[in-house]
Amino acid sequence: MQWIRSRLSFANVISVIALFVALGGASYAAVTLPKNSVGAKQIKKRAVRGKHINKNAVTAAKIQDNSISGSKIADGSVFGVDLADNSIGSTKLTSDSVGANQIASGGVGSDEVADGSLTESDLQAGVLDIPVSVQFTQAGADLANGAEVSIDAQCLEGQTAIGGGTRGDVTNSELTKVTASRPIISPTNSGAPADDGTFTGWRGTFVNEDNGAGIRPEVWVICAG
Repeated sequence: MQWIRSRLSFANVISVIALFVALGGASYAAVTLPKNSVGAKQIKKRAVRGKHINKNAVTAAKIQDNSISGSKIADGSVFGVDLADNSIGSTKLTSDSVGANQIASGGVGSDEVADGSLTESDLQAGVLDIPVSVQFTQAGADLANGAEVSIDAQCLEGQTAIGGGTRGDVTNSELTKVTASRPIISPTNSGAPADDGTFTGWRGTFVNEDNGAGIRPEVWVICAG
């Protein structure tokens, strides 16, 4: 005991007391902090980093609107499966940000393209190069005075008609009455197509109202491959 007393000084005592208070104070604070007593105001700026946050601890509900921008997202970190259906509208896409290689085959339907949004410059060269041809039929004989005749023009096999027309005669067309000019469904069905139907031919019906001989009616059908 005499040895201890001989080595005690004011500085030693103060140092021991300070150490006790420091250790005891830290222990007290750690043990007695009430739940939820430490908030954002008590945390120093940049004191909490990603390594301090448990996996899946931060959810979408805990992120403020517009707090995460594109510059804070690593390239390739967001995939299609991470996006909710219909969560990205056209207003959220920058100009020219989506190219053909970002669209799945068959991924865009006509109902997803705004009217008037596509121009010729948006189409690849040759994308509308659909082969179109014309098939022509002329009456095999002159149409007699007062006579009537129907003439058909048919597309080639595998083609679909997209239009047609008629003419009463090469030189006397105005002297021939055309009573009908319409599409026909097929070579075996001369009926007219219904809504959204297709057709392969064109029919013209003509009457020579006592205009003399030499009348040869003609019919054209416009066909697409």
